[in-house]
Amino acid sequence: MKRNIGNNTIAGIILVNLLLWIFFGPTEGVSKNFAMQKLAEMLSSSAMILIATALFLANKPRFLEPFFGGLDRMYVTHKNITLLALLVLLIHLIIVPASDNAGPGVWIGWFTYPSMLILVLLTIAPRVPLISHFAHLRYDQWRGLHKYMGVFFILGATHALMAEPLILHAPVVFGYAGTIVVIGALAYLNKEFLWDRLKKRGQYKVDSVKRLNGTTLEVTLHPRTSKLVHRAGQFLYVHFDSDKVLEEPHPFTISSAPREENLRVSIKASGDWTQHLHEHLKPGATAYVDGPYGEFNYKPGSKKQIWIAGGIGITPFLSWMRDFDDLHHEVHFFYTVAVPEEALFVDEIQGAAEKHGNFHAHILFTSKDGRLSVDKIIAASGDVTGRDVYMCGPVKMVEAFRETFLAKGLRPANIYYEEFNFR
Repeated sequence: MKRNIGNNTIAGIILVNLLLWIFFGPTEGVSKNFAMQKLAEMLSSSAMILIATALFLANKPRFLEPFFGGLDRMYVTHKNITLLALLVLLIHLIIVPASDNAGPGVWIGWFTYPSMLILVLLTIAPRVPLISHFAHLRYDQWRGLHKYMGVFFILGATHALMAEPLILHAPVVFGYAGTIVVIGALAYLNKEFLWDRLKKRGQYKVDSVKRLNGTTLEVTLHPRTSKLVHRAGQFLYVHFDSDKVLEEPHPFTISSAPREENLRVSIKASGDWTQHLHEHLKPGATAYVDGPYGEFNYKPGSKKQIWIAGGIGITPFLSWMRDFDDLHHEVHFFYTVAVPEEALFVDEIQGAAEKHGNFHAHILFTSKDGRLSVDKIIAASGDVTGRDVYMCGPVKMVEAFRETFLAKGLRPANIYYEEFNFR
C-alpha cells in the first residue's frame, strides 16, 4: 500500500548503508580491533542516518504525507526511528573498542548520548507509568527542550569524525552516510532558524468564539488574505496573536466544508493550552494557519463504511457531512458521548441522515445506552466484513475498537484512524 512506502524506504536506506559497509567498507589492518570497530561503526552510522531522517520529517514535508498515511503517522515514524536509533547507539557504545586516544571526540560521545537519551525519555514520559509521576512536562516545556535534539545530533556527528573512525578510510560509505547526515543537520537548522521566516501561513481573523457546551468552543476564522484550500477531514496548526501562551501552534481538525469561505474548528478544553484559549480568546484576534495536513479521507474507501466518533472526535466527520453532495457510499455513523449535554451538532447529523438515505446516524449516550461496542455496531449495520471503518476519538477507545474489529476478521488495511499524539 502507498501509505507503507515511507517506512519501507527508510528501511531500504539503512539496508543500503549496511551493504555499502560490507562491500565498500574499509579493509582489515586499519585498526587493532578491526572487526568489532567495523560492526560498531556500522551501527553508529545507521543510527545517525535514522536520526537525520527523523529531523527531516520534523519539517512536516507535505509531499511525503501520502507515503506514510498522513502527517500523524509520519510523526509516529519520527518518534519510533529516534527510539530505535538510541537503542542502536547503546549497542554501539557497549561494543566499540576502547581508544588509546581518549581525546575530545570520545568525551563528546559520552556527553551526547546521555543527553539525547534524557530528551527522548522526557518525550515518552507521559506514557510510561513509572516515569510520568516525576517527569511529566507540559507541551510547551517539552517542545522547548525537544528542539535541542538537533544540537546533540550535530555533536554526535562531530564525535564520529574526531574519534579516529574507520569510515574515513571508506570513501563510498562516508559519502553516502555523510550526505544523509548533512541533510539531517540542514533540516534541523531550517526548522529552528528559517522556519518562522520562510514558512507561509494563512492569516485569519477570529470572527466568532461560540460556546457549544461547558467544555467545547467552535472558533470561526475569516480569511484576511487568501482562503486555505483543504480537503474535508484534514487538520491544521493554528496559533493566535492574543497573548504569549496562544502564540504556540497546536493542531486541530477543520470542521467546516472546503467550499465554505470561513474555517471552523471545534476545540475542547482538555489541557493547559486549550483551557487558556477557552478563557482568553476573543473575536478580532489574528490567527495564523499552517496546513492543511492529513490523509483521513473516506472517499477512496469501499462502498460500505462504518464511521465511529467519540466526543470531540466528531470534527472530521462533521467536515465530511458538511461536504456531502451526492453521497456514493453506504455509511453507518456511530456517535457516542457520555450524556446528551455533551453531544455536538445533533441537528446537523440528523439533517444529513434525513437528506441522504444511505447515511444512517446512530447517536448513543453511555449514561443511557451503555458503552458502544462492536457487537452493537454489527447489530445496527450488519456484518462488518468487507467494510471500511473510520474512527476518531479517545486513544483508548480507538485502540479497543481496532483490536475487536481485527478479532472479528476485519483486515488492518480496512481500519482508518489518526494518531493525534504528536509526542
